[in-house]
Amino acid sequence: MNYIGMDIHKQFTVAVAKDEFGNKIIEEKFENNKENIVKFLSVFHSNETKVVMESTCVWQYIYDIIDEQGFETKLSNPGRTKAIACARMKTDSIDANTLADLLRANLVAESYVPNKDIRNLRDVVRQRKSLVKERTQIKNKIHACLNMHGIQLPFSTLCDKAIEWTFSEIEHTTFKTIIKVYINILEQFNAEINIIDDKMEQIALQDKQANLLMTIPGIKSTRALEIVSEIADISRFETSGKLCSYAGLVPSIRQSGNTLRFGRLVQQSSRSLKNALIEASWNIVRVKEPNQLQVFYKKLCKKKSKQKAICAVARKLCCIIFAMLKKQEEFKDFIIL
Repeated sequence: MNYIGMDIHKQFTVAVAKDEFGNKIIEEKFENNKENIVKFLSVFHSNETKVVMESTCVWQYIYDIIDEQGFETKLSNPGRTKAIACARMKTDSIDANTLADLLRANLVAESYVPNKDIRNLRDVVRQRKSLVKERTQIKNKIHACLNMHGIQLPFSTLCDKAIEWTFSEIEHTTFKTIIKVYINILEQFNAEINIIDDKMEQIALQDKQANLLMTIPGIKSTRALEIVSEIADISRFETSGKLCSYAGLVPSIRQSGNTLRFGRLVQQSSRSLKNALIEASWNIVRVKEPNQLQVFYKKLCKKKSKQKAICAVARKLCCIIFAMLKKQEEFKDFIIL
């Protein structure tokens, strides 16, 4: 059996191949394109060779090329690969050698690799989140400009009426030009986000998992697809507790001897899933239709802060979603003891 470690960069890759005894077979540096990758792998048999690479911003298309050639490929979690992160001497060649040795010893801290459909869905969902974030920044700039000139907007949002009112109040020509530029950018963001929303709604209607999640009050197509894309395959989680841990909704634990301490929520988690569940929880506790999650939230708010209460609701929602996806059943309101 041969083992290949790949240190991937944006423009090039350093690859080291070793045999089962740790002897270096070949080390090569090549530019990242399909021709070079296939050429490097051509001297190896797919059924006798394993490949490992670190999870970087460019891993996906390289992973797909290697997978198409029939090689067993593992994706290393860089945050948990301490042999590389904590090394005193760190070069591309050393990193590739270390990855090959970890693979040979079966000590690679793997990252989960979803299928292409889920990865494409994640790209769409995360691109929408990025656009929404940038749109919010533009809105904040408009509000900041108005505040600088002593103009108080009598509207809670930048709706069409608010924009018309703004232009009527501004007299300075240069300032009006600046505001107009920002508003044009804002309208462009709105148009692009609407296009993505229409596409996501079409995808959600054809997705069985998303349709199940949309039976939960307050969860629409966009939020449902976001949760589905981050969870990917529900079968990789044995219990609801493991899904909650993956979502970062469980407290960290420190134990030494007979001392056991619970701290803040775990940091090493899927932040995207955690944010999606918390935002969905806010929607659920605010919907007009009464549900037991609202009751649970209001009960906790009497004892704890709103932030802690909503995190508890998000964890309970995570357990509900786990049960729904496992059993393939629609949402059923429950009784809280």
